[in-house]
Formats: sequence, C-alpha cells, structure tokens
Amino acid sequence: MDNDWMPYANEPEPPQGQLIPFITSPPQLCEEVIKLLGVTEKDKIIDVGCGDGRIVISAVESTHCKGVGIDINQDLINGCIKEMNEKNLNNSLHFQVDDFSRPDFDFYQCDCVCFYFVPRIIKMMKPKILEYLRADHSRRCVSIRFPIKNIIPTKVNEAMKLYYYDWQSKEGKYGTNEDDCLLPAF
Repeated sequence: MDNDWMPYANEPEPPQGQLIPFITSPPQLCEEVIKLLGVTEKDKIIDVGCGDGRIVISAVESTHCKGVGIDINQDLINGCIKEMNEKNLNNSLHFQVDDFSRPDFDFYQCDCVCFYFVPRIIKMMKPKILEYLRADHSRRCVSIRFPIKNIIPTKVNEAMKLYYYDWQSKEGKYGTNEDDCLLPAF
C-alpha cells in the first residue's frame, strides 16, 4: 500500500489543535465531488474540515447553491473568508471555526455533505453521519479517499476514490482492515 497519499502520512500525531491534516484538493476532485453529490442551486453544501474552502467555493460558483465551510483552524478559515470576499460570494457562502466532533454538531442543516477524513475519524463520525442521512431523504454525502467501513456506498467514483452515501446506503461488508491501520494514526 502506498503511504504517501497524504502529507504527514508517517506522523504519529496531527498538527497541534487539529483532528486531521489540511490537504489541498485539486480542481478535478472538487468538480467530481460536486458532480457526484448532484449539487443544484436549491441545495446547501457543507465541507466539514474545509481547509482552504476550495470545494465549497467551487460548488457555490458552479451551481449557485448555498455553502458552508467549517474548520477547526482559524488561520484556514481566515483565508477562506478572504477568498470568499474577493470572489464576492458572501451572500451565498459562510465560513466558520467549528469542531465537528462536538456532540451537538448538526451539519448546519445542509443537503450535501463532503469530507476528507482519515479512517479513525470516519469511524468516530459514522453514527452521526448515518443518522443525519437517514433523517431526510434529500441528504447525501461524499467521503473523499476512504469509504465508511461496512456501509455500502450508493455510488462510487473509483478513479477519484469518492464514496457517495444517502438514506439508501445499506450496512454490509465494505472497506478493508488495511484502512483501519493506515497512518496517520490521528
């Protein structure tokens, strides 16, 4: 297994104050996430752990939807706000420092959710994600790079490693034990 898929792959701990490292998403990945989610102007999308905000900014620009980006890192959020203001998207987009691991995190009532989590964080968030998707049949999410273990995605983009889930996603064998062991351990 190739472990250089992510910066910090051989680090035992995340950068201070973070649950996951920041990784820049290439434009093609942003486009494919938006396409797989089927984002329209009627939707509201959240990028959980948004980093520099490029996925949610791209979604708002290309579909005229509403968007939310959250990250635990204030410096990254400041950069997102600057970019949002420069692109004059402040009526459609909101960035905020927030911690998705808090018990009352509610995905800001968005229809579309995307995230790039390591397996340990996916495992932690799995019950919350599934509950959220099943509460409203219009909700859907894409996990980038790693599937939600033992939940069969409704759609998969193998080339980009994008896993789409909605209320129809069923429990079943999916994912590998290898995913549980991948570093980073955080």
